[in-house]
Amino acid sequence: MPEVTMPRLSDTMQEGTIARWLKKPGDRVERGDVLAEIETDKATMELQAYESGVLEKILVQEGESAPIGQVIALIGSGAGVADQEEARAVRPASQTTTASSATGGGGSGLGMSQEEAPRQRATAPVEVPPSTAPVGQENGDRVIKASPLARRLAEEHNIDLRQIRGSGPGGRIVRDDIEAFLESRRTAAVAAPAQAEVGAAPAAPAAAPAAAAEVGAAPAEELVPLSRMQATIARRLTESKQTIPHFYVSTEIDMTAALALRRQLNESAGEGGVKVSVNDLIIKACALALEKFPEVNSSYRDGQFVRHQAINIGIAVDIPNGLVVPVIRDANLKGVRTIAREARALIEKAHAGKLTPTDLSGGTFSISNMGMLDVSEFIAVINPPEAAIMAVASVRRTFVPVDDQPVLRDMMHVTVSADHRILYGATVARFLQEVKRLLQNPFSLLG
Repeated sequence: MPEVTMPRLSDTMQEGTIARWLKKPGDRVERGDVLAEIETDKATMELQAYESGVLEKILVQEGESAPIGQVIALIGSGAGVADQEEARAVRPASQTTTASSATGGGGSGLGMSQEEAPRQRATAPVEVPPSTAPVGQENGDRVIKASPLARRLAEEHNIDLRQIRGSGPGGRIVRDDIEAFLESRRTAAVAAPAQAEVGAAPAAPAAAPAAAAEVGAAPAEELVPLSRMQATIARRLTESKQTIPHFYVSTEIDMTAALALRRQLNESAGEGGVKVSVNDLIIKACALALEKFPEVNSSYRDGQFVRHQAINIGIAVDIPNGLVVPVIRDANLKGVRTIAREARALIEKAHAGKLTPTDLSGGTFSISNMGMLDVSEFIAVINPPEAAIMAVASVRRTFVPVDDQPVLRDMMHVTVSADHRILYGATVARFLQEVKRLLQNPFSLLG
């Protein structure tokens, strides 16, 4: 029977979470059909079927996680689903017989009162296949549902699952619920000594009790568990700052001619044509500059420099629950309109949560542009394993000296964050000067 396993959907992924199953057991599945949506460390992606058949069994439920390679579902001929339905059809009869014999009533159990019958059926032994049994524990008359990972975390931290309200499907307790509980427990532990110290303070004038109560009262706050993507971003950026020796080089670029060229390109495109953004021009300029300074298009790996032959530019895209960096491949070989078309498609896919592993992998240099947010300047954190990232601020109308006269120009501040293990200040400065030269002579971007 073909097994559906948790795929590797990003280069840094170690496990995935089932966000939603789009097929249910018994559904016919064709090769290429989307089975489920999987939340990874970078985005929510679609899981496609590689075999045709019938989805017979789901082994990892919505809200649960599984490591790469673990079987999460089974696809077969449909016989397995029929066997399960037959077992469900037979099981109630055996339960009724067991219940009636236990009370000494007739074979149908009609001798029981209406209140006794449901209770008797509820205590009848039921055999549930291991693969479909809910992960939970008895709590009086109620079963506590919890994912395997949540149960393991609870055992490690000596947590009674009865204290936790599940946020997963059907009230299932998932990892985020355990982590939120642990965080609230840590917060309470930190607050307790402070409250005890306030309570032990000596008597004061009449206004003191009210002041003490005000100091001891915990401020209103909300604990928000991190999503898988947010947790991974936090981990990777911390790793980047702790392991990569960053240094920064900045310059200002006169974008007056580039903006004029952009207006010409967009006017000539007409109503249905591809519109070029400022960022598209910056991508092209960086790609051409990387051709001239290939050391900037490198990585540091195991004590060696890796010089990338392809120039693949990552563009940081802000999405509601984090940040993704889809990649425009071979940007140095593509025209500005092609870059604009691909960039728009990637941004739309990012906002729709439809980015694929290919869209997110293989970047050799990144651009983070916050120009649309009225930012005067900022610095970005390097996206490992790349050697550099360029932060782009807003274009501002500024008086600058031209032939000793103040002239109003469109100026843009940019900063390159670079890995000092690979790059040195002079190299990055020359790279930035080439980017500046290209943008200030923008017709060179059209060749």
